[in-house]
Amino acid sequence: MGLAMSVAVSAHAGEPLPVQVRLTHVAPDTWRADYQFSQPVTSIRFKSVGELRKSAWKVLTPGVALAAGEAYDALSAADGKPLRQVSVEISAFEQDLGKQYLATDKLSDGGRLIYLGFLQGEGQQGKLLRDMAANFTLAGLGNETVLVPAKPATPVKDTTPYAYFGPQTPVAAGEAQVLLDPKLSAWAKETLLDITARMSAYYSTAYQQKLRQPLLLVAAVSDTSMPGLSIKGGVVGGQIVYRLGGAALLTADNPQKRAILAELVAHEMAHLWQNNVRHGGISEQSPPWIHEGGAEAMALDGLLRSGIWSAEQGKAFADATLAECEKLEHSFDTYRGIYACGFERFSKLKVDIVPLWRDMIATADSKGEAYSEAMINSLVARGDKAAP
Repeated sequence: MGLAMSVAVSAHAGEPLPVQVRLTHVAPDTWRADYQFSQPVTSIRFKSVGELRKSAWKVLTPGVALAAGEAYDALSAADGKPLRQVSVEISAFEQDLGKQYLATDKLSDGGRLIYLGFLQGEGQQGKLLRDMAANFTLAGLGNETVLVPAKPATPVKDTTPYAYFGPQTPVAAGEAQVLLDPKLSAWAKETLLDITARMSAYYSTAYQQKLRQPLLLVAAVSDTSMPGLSIKGGVVGGQIVYRLGGAALLTADNPQKRAILAELVAHEMAHLWQNNVRHGGISEQSPPWIHEGGAEAMALDGLLRSGIWSAEQGKAFADATLAECEKLEHSFDTYRGIYACGFERFSKLKVDIVPLWRDMIATADSKGEAYSEAMINSLVARGDKAAP
């Protein structure tokens, strides 16, 4: 009760709080995180992520306890004294967290991924809350490779990635560095490498900018005993993480499976360019249909214009997506509605998706605006007036 009252009267201070975080891989499924704060804090709080910290975190610092709550988890000293250093042990946690990032994942060769975003939070100093400005130092287990995306040469909006600990060194696919699970079938490896290279080249040219942060792509294999094909992907920082599974992943090559994987790659890479800004762009204030439906439209354009898909494949995708939206009664209220009906909304604009999104990205970057329907309408109207 005391913690809840303290949080209720707290306010954020302007300056982030510098924190050194040393993350050490101490066993195949275990890490140790050592926090060292530049200034003392009365507690450290993190946004709750299901049962993650309650199940997978163990406090190593004597006299410090972890209190798990519905909205926030907090670390604080039992005697209320300020903290300068805190150490926790973190175990692998691969449960599905819904719309949240997977906390940890593994590759079949023993490689491990851990999401650094869940290690960042806020430091409380009396009634003030300050966002952590975490500087991570990573240490591997034995001689393993430790990787995170390279630091951007110019400012970017979001740089919180997964860290990789394992035996591999990345291979190049265009401008991207790629780590692939050895368990991936030959057709999946070939498709991931080929489409990543070709789409990065296309998007760089079409949207007239290279990525501010070099891309690191990681593909892991999950359960292959289930029927069908499971393909999931997500963009985080300068990184795309894929999780592929299902028995069909390991069966013979066919064009349909390649097309499904190609569309996912093109979609996720579209998000990289949408968020290739210093501020603004995708945010909690921007309706999800804009960036998800927009990525569907950008992906279709890229797959067609780069020659990866034929005109027939493109038409089949567009027809199926529009039919799905109609079945969902043109609503954004469902998960798939955000994608399918977002795609429909962009299709109805009757404008070239490339100059529209190029202008949206430039507007977000220059003005710090979140993507919005008002932004889209303004840019479309401006384009109409400029037309002869």
